[in-house]
Amino acid sequence: MVLAQADQRALWELVQRQHIAETLHAYSHFVDRNDPAGLVTRVFCADGCFELGARHAVIGREELARMFAKTLAVFTATSHHVSNIDVRFEGDALAHSTAYVYAWHVHVEDNRRIDLWGRYHDTLRLTEEGWRIAVRRLSAAGTDGWANPPFDPVERLPNPVDPPSPRITRRESA
Repeated sequence: MVLAQADQRALWELVQRQHIAETLHAYSHFVDRNDPAGLVTRVFCADGCFELGARHAVIGREELARMFAKTLAVFTATSHHVSNIDVRFEGDALAHSTAYVYAWHVHVEDNRRIDLWGRYHDTLRLTEEGWRIAVRRLSAAGTDGWANPPFDPVERLPNPVDPPSPRITRRESA
């Protein structure tokens, strides 16, 4: 059976989406394992970038490993959960993804719990090693226990002014 070109592309994208999801899940695995070296090798491009807010970034595996080692050292435990993964392809070797994240942390000094709800905005490249994050930006929808997180807020449209109420209709049971 020969697949039409459109079907071949759809199948290719389906497989690549799975590989990209595995890369995003690997990030959580290596962070929660407290393994910065494994994290940067398995998840990021050699010249990978983690944006810290709108004006600062950490670039390259060596610097990323230092950042993650420093960041993770203040926690005795973490648990990262990724969902709602959306992937858009730009050719065969470049993709953009957005994923929701819930991250739970326990602070080393006082066992204080720190929670973060947000979004990962990633640009990924298909390398000889597989899909790797070229650029990651984290935006925060909310936090609990974290004073002044360094992340931009999640994009959200403003609430409407005085929205109308819907008409409610009583329905007879079937």
